[in-house]
Amino acid sequence: MEVWIMEIVKGAGRVFTQPFLYIAIIIGFILTRRRIKSERRQFGTRIYDAFSEWSGTLGTSLTAGLLMSVFAVGSGLVLSMPLLLLVSGVLLVLSLPLRSNWYSAAYTLGATYLVIYFLPYFPENIRQLSWVSPFTNTPLTAVPFLISAFLLVEGILMLRTSSLSTFPERVMGRRGMWIGQHRSRKLALIPFFALFPAGSIEPFAPWWPVFGIGEESFGLILVPFVTGWEWIARGQLPVKAAKIVGRRTFFLALLVLSLAAGSLFLPILSIAAVVVSLLGRTWIRLQHLSGEKRQPFFSASQDGLLILGIIPKSPAAQMGLSPGELIIRVNNRQVRTENDFYEALQENAAFNKIEVHDVQGENRYVQRPLYEGEHYELGLVFVEPPRREKSVSVY
Repeated sequence: MEVWIMEIVKGAGRVFTQPFLYIAIIIGFILTRRRIKSERRQFGTRIYDAFSEWSGTLGTSLTAGLLMSVFAVGSGLVLSMPLLLLVSGVLLVLSLPLRSNWYSAAYTLGATYLVIYFLPYFPENIRQLSWVSPFTNTPLTAVPFLISAFLLVEGILMLRTSSLSTFPERVMGRRGMWIGQHRSRKLALIPFFALFPAGSIEPFAPWWPVFGIGEESFGLILVPFVTGWEWIARGQLPVKAAKIVGRRTFFLALLVLSLAAGSLFLPILSIAAVVVSLLGRTWIRLQHLSGEKRQPFFSASQDGLLILGIIPKSPAAQMGLSPGELIIRVNNRQVRTENDFYEALQENAAFNKIEVHDVQGENRYVQRPLYEGEHYELGLVFVEPPRREKSVSVY
């Protein structure tokens, strides 16, 4: 037991020797800074706090990391430092477009797998390079299992998307009219323990480790793996889009897991699992983009004022308002523009009553006083901007 405790401590310390953590911090900072600048340019204020791209992922990430640690150590999954550095290099390259959808394990681990798989077909002078030779005998059987596990986490996190966890954006549509859209962008850091090919842990069974690389003793290493996604909901509610993309990702993960399990008996299924994950993840994205070409959901309405977004912890959030709902009347006064809304609020700031047409097609009333120092429009943002604001490019 003392040996295991010591190796856990050493493994936790090895987390700082991997570029995953530093890449995630830098890219997370860049993405959140760009988002806040965009929000201030479009809406005149910051909508979400810094690093909201990470919010809502901690519990799922830690639970997934614990389960993956049990699987990795129990089955004997060995990850060498050269392999982890290669994955980090792939992650760094995929970070250059600054789109977190490339952070999916289907791309990072899938690309790493293909590089190592086709390494024997590279020219000999390349294979003999000192930094390339460690990969020539790297077993790849465990990689599809990791891909399927991270895809499961992606799917679960998407299915948990709420109406206040996507980022509203205001853009100029193709017909010269203002429309709204929501960007779902999340990054998740999933820490898990795996075996490391140097340490004091001896094999405790003849079959262990299942995914070994020939060593006779092992240590532990804490891997801070980064995964993520990014997509836009323009033709439907973001929560509805998240359910569709999440379910597809979840079923893709199960398919990849089935092929990975089959590869233990038929090795060719290992590369099949990786190819399916790459093509499947790309197909899910293309299907989503195709579905979003329909009529924009967030567009101006003659019947009222459409809610595009809500500032978290604002009066509007406390009143239970949601993006996609239509404000019809404020204090018994019909509103169609942002100016109408503001003027109606001032008529009875002590206690505002709002009639809303919700996304289920039913009317309801919400009410709340507006206190001094609170957002003058209750923390709501709308599709149509004041004339001073500028357009942002359509993604």
